Parts: sequence; C-alpha cells; structure tokens
Amino acid sequence: MPARKTPAKPKASPAMKAPAAPEGEGAADTTTAPEARVKSSGIKLKELLVRVAEQSDAPKKTQREVSEAVLAVLGAALAAGEELNLPGLGRLKVVKSADKTGGAVLTVKVKNAGQKKEAGGKEALADAGEDS
Repeated sequence: MPARKTPAKPKASPAMKAPAAPEGEGAADTTTAPEARVKSSGIKLKELLVRVAEQSDAPKKTQREVSEAVLAVLGAALAAGEELNLPGLGRLKVVKSADKTGGAVLTVKVKNAGQKKEAGGKEALADAGEDS
C-alpha cells in the first residue's frame, strides 16, 4: 500500500495577517481593545518603586520600606496558602505548590474583578457628576 501524503500547511502570507491599524487623525483608539498575551520579563522591584513614586508624595526611603514590607507580607501569605482579596488587583489563590531546591514554586490563580458596579449590583446609566 502506498504511503499517504498529508498536504503541507500553507504559510502565512501578508494577506492572511490582520490588517494594520489606520494612522493619522482618524485612527481608532486601541486602548480599549483586549491586549494580546505577550511574554515579558515582568516588573522588577526598581520599576515597581518608580511607579509607586509616581502615585505617592512620601519620601523615597519610606516608599521603598513600605513597598518591600507589603511584598514580604503578600509573599508570606501566599506561601502559607492564604487567599488574598485585594481591590485593584483581584483575588489571588494558590492552586499548586512545589518545593524545589531554589525555594518553593507557587502557581497562583488571579481573578481580576474588573470594574466595580454600583450598589445593588446594577450599573449606573450615567457617570458620577453627569447630568441626566
């Protein structure tokens, strides 16, 4: 019996790729589009401290001490298997942990609550301060 050949997968041509966003004044706002999942190196402590400094008027030394203390408490809580529920971040829950030679490896599930709804579970029809 002769071997069956499977057809080769077509290579992606420029026509198959998503169209580029228009440029100029009529360009669409891409800030509301869902972000593509991109692998990044993450935020290092130094970058985190810069971002905290942008949000706070406290002295740099105080900002660093408080930021490091908060991170230590969060790390200890997760290592102990505690579930965290933090506004602005979401709900964090350890779903798997493994002890490795370099330390414990935690797999954490993060459920971001998204935007808060008005009391009663209903969305407001108008923004706060907007006349109806």
